[in-house]
Amino acid sequence: MFWILITVLELSVFSRPFVNGIHITSDPTDVLNKTYTYVVVGGGTAAKKTDFGSGLAVASRLAEDPSSTILVIEAGLNAQNDSLINNPGQAIPAAALYDWQYNTTVQAVGGNILHMIQLVTKKIGKVLGGSSSINGMCWTRGTIDQYNSIEELGNPGWNFESLLQYMKKAEIYHLPNSQQVSLGATDEPQVHGFDGKVNAGFPQPYEATVAAQKTEMAFQAVISHLAENRDLASGNPNGVARFQYSIKPGNRTEITPDGNLRSSSANAYIYPSLEKKDNLIILTGHQATTIVWSKQSGTLSQATGVRFIPTPAADETPVPEFEVALNREIIVASGAIGVDLPAVGTNLQDQALNLNAFMVPPNRPPEEYTAINAPLSSTVAFLDVEQVLGVGAAHGAGSDLSRSVVQRAKNIVSSGAFTSESGLVKVLQIQAKSIFNFKAPVIEISIQLTQPSSGFGVPLLGANWWNLIPQWRGTVHIKSNNPSVHPEVNPRYYADTKFDLFLKGNATRLARKLFNTSPLKEYVAEELIPGLAVLPDNATDAEVQAYVISTYQPTLHPIGSVPMLPREYGGAVGPDLVVYGTANVRVVGGFAYDCLDIVVKY
Repeated sequence: MFWILITVLELSVFSRPFVNGIHITSDPTDVLNKTYTYVVVGGGTAAKKTDFGSGLAVASRLAEDPSSTILVIEAGLNAQNDSLINNPGQAIPAAALYDWQYNTTVQAVGGNILHMIQLVTKKIGKVLGGSSSINGMCWTRGTIDQYNSIEELGNPGWNFESLLQYMKKAEIYHLPNSQQVSLGATDEPQVHGFDGKVNAGFPQPYEATVAAQKTEMAFQAVISHLAENRDLASGNPNGVARFQYSIKPGNRTEITPDGNLRSSSANAYIYPSLEKKDNLIILTGHQATTIVWSKQSGTLSQATGVRFIPTPAADETPVPEFEVALNREIIVASGAIGVDLPAVGTNLQDQALNLNAFMVPPNRPPEEYTAINAPLSSTVAFLDVEQVLGVGAAHGAGSDLSRSVVQRAKNIVSSGAFTSESGLVKVLQIQAKSIFNFKAPVIEISIQLTQPSSGFGVPLLGANWWNLIPQWRGTVHIKSNNPSVHPEVNPRYYADTKFDLFLKGNATRLARKLFNTSPLKEYVAEELIPGLAVLPDNATDAEVQAYVISTYQPTLHPIGSVPMLPREYGGAVGPDLVVYGTANVRVVGGFAYDCLDIVVKY
């Protein structure tokens, strides 16, 4: 038996039993007394927008076989027509409404309990479509060597070349038009797909491009030899670039709330097929609680059903369970937080974020820096270790990191955040090779525009920056047999690693310097966060790192808590994604990948 813990705020405006009369229902009696070929637990994104791992993507693909019947059980509600979700300029209020409201345990480094929700658009979604319905919509991929490392860790066939075909299959890429190109949009069409389900491209109209252009120039002035990156989906993300987004671009010249539209996994895989796939049923507002097992056949446990309840409020006493039967497989796609299976719950990895914010002077035209019907993040730099630390310091940091692998693995395993020292040594060695041999980016600095829906009340520009390949490991475990009680989430940010804090301190200096460099400094009237009184320009490295520790937030890109590794390395699933010890329980999503820390994302 295991518990899958997901919570949701009940919203009566979306409580209709059906959408368009079929397929999506919140009435459990519509799904009872049936035996399904597949039951998919979780109707969200699951894989940080690698969409071939989404619960809805998997369900939609399975439903292409008319002989199969598929049930999706989703704790969140259906919000198909909610403009907060569909309008890319409303991501902040959407996330405030549809977030799961998880908290971390007290973090050993910093001493804080952290809310798994931010001031900006990085949340964990409790709605049909999951986090892809409320996230920042930025459309990127990891490095080629990071995808290849999945195969190197004992998963044959999991490499960049093989996965790229599925990423392209998922995508309907919209080539930038001549006006978007004139405003700075660039791409490499050969790395995109054009016949898939998930829309991706640049906004139309393309807003706030003046500030974006000035940001690119400032980045290249601050960081020597920082190249323009034409397309962050190429497998080589290093450089400064404009974000592409998981949106359907508008076809108008004026800005309207229904111009650009978010392309969530629900918008991509489900709503266009409401009248086509009668063999796919989605039950919303209900939470899977228990797998029903038959007697073991040999050494493998066979799942024969799933029990579920109406999604309870936090700490509410659960009501009696319902049960459905299945004759082939259960597919768990409910996110990296909210799953607790045998050998699962260790190896949780989330990045740690810091931010700054600057008030824009009143003489700057708002259209230069404001996104109304477009995502909040505009320009980004993915920086390698030498670009963050300098060549000399990077060489020393590399030597220290490599020498400390064995001891760090011992420390992490002794904390309960991994189960195999030898397996973790191999993982950490591969990550070090990625950082220092392949120059995988280690810091992301993402520029945030002014967005009227943010509610801040004043025109702001700012940046978020985070460690891309964290060396720490954390845990997520259930703490009660009551499924309304949230799991215990302990990411262990900055534990067992000096390297990550060294990187973040230098990145903090770079992020401030960026906004004090022409031509971007034209948009700075006053630094509000952190402010010179809190962090003086002449702060020592120790003072900068102390500020980082006291103010970091979750980035909410959790992966790894169901490790896809050989069992002897501490894995929970193999390359077929079947949970070890079971015959027919499969796990899909980014929580299986161990080294893929940039991914198609947020």
